[in-house]
Amino acid sequence: MKNALIIDDNAVIREVLRQILMTMDFSQITDAPNGRLGLQHAIYDKVDVVFLDLELPDIHGISLLSQLKQACAAPVVVITSHSTRDNLQQAIQAGASGFITKPFFGQKIAEVLQKLRKRAASTV
Repeated sequence: MKNALIIDDNAVIREVLRQILMTMDFSQITDAPNGRLGLQHAIYDKVDVVFLDLELPDIHGISLLSQLKQACAAPVVVITSHSTRDNLQQAIQAGASGFITKPFFGQKIAEVLQKLRKRAASTV
C-alpha cells in the first residue's frame, strides 16, 4: 500500500493522519474535505486505501462508504469520534475494512494497515 485517500472535513485530522502515513512510507496521500471531492479522488486516482470520517458536511459517511465500495476496490477504514455499536455495525455492513476511533495514534493506524495487508496477501 502506497497511495492513500483521506476524507475528513477536519483539516487538523487530515494533517495528523497525513503525517502518520508519511512515516509509513506512503508515497502519495490525497485528501478531501467532503464526500463529493473524496468520491472523485477515489474514482480518478489510484488509491490503495481510503480513510473515511463518518460525519461529513455534504453526505453521511455510511452512504459515501457504499458509493466508495462501488467506485473502487480499495479497502475503506472508517475513522470517527462516534464509536457507537450502531455506527460500527452499519460501517461493517456497508463494507468497511477497518474502524478506528478518534483520537487515534500512529500505532492504531499501523495495526489496521497490517491487518489489511495480511488480508490482501491471503487472497492472492
